[in-house]
Amino acid sequence: MSNTKIVMSQAANSWAGPTYIEDVFSTYLYTGNGSTQTITNGIDLAGEGGLVWVKNRDLAYAPMVFDTERGLPSLLYTSATNAADTTSGLATGTVTSFNSNGFTLGSEPSANGNGQAVASFSFRKAPRFFDVVTYTGDGTSSQQIPHNLGLTPGLIIVK
Repeated sequence: MSNTKIVMSQAANSWAGPTYIEDVFSTYLYTGNGSTQTITNGIDLAGEGGLVWVKNRDLAYAPMVFDTERGLPSLLYTSATNAADTTSGLATGTVTSFNSNGFTLGSEPSANGNGQAVASFSFRKAPRFFDVVTYTGDGTSSQQIPHNLGLTPGLIIVK
């Protein structure tokens, strides 16, 4: 069984180098245009990796998560129990690329409907802040899953 694990942690005071929140995290509100749209939020997802969480604020679409570990067009619905969607119009028309300064959207209305208010949250992979890893479960409760945080995670989300 394959799972995706999202690992987050708060940076400790002993961190040797500066990491500024605007370099690794962005909340970006935008209005959909019903066509291709590039979201420029300053987060390097193409080079550093990470995750984009998208939620249409006008319509009752489920929040969607896209990450660089599994790649595109793979999306997870945060409010559903189904596996990753890789073939539907939602998967192929929502987030279409991870960029060095944000991400690009397709014309899928759930994330880019014309005139609709949408919220996006981008998390860049960074030590002591955020990581996305995949693993294969072994059926035991003591399985250790490696990550690149460099400390004990403060939050773990498994889907």
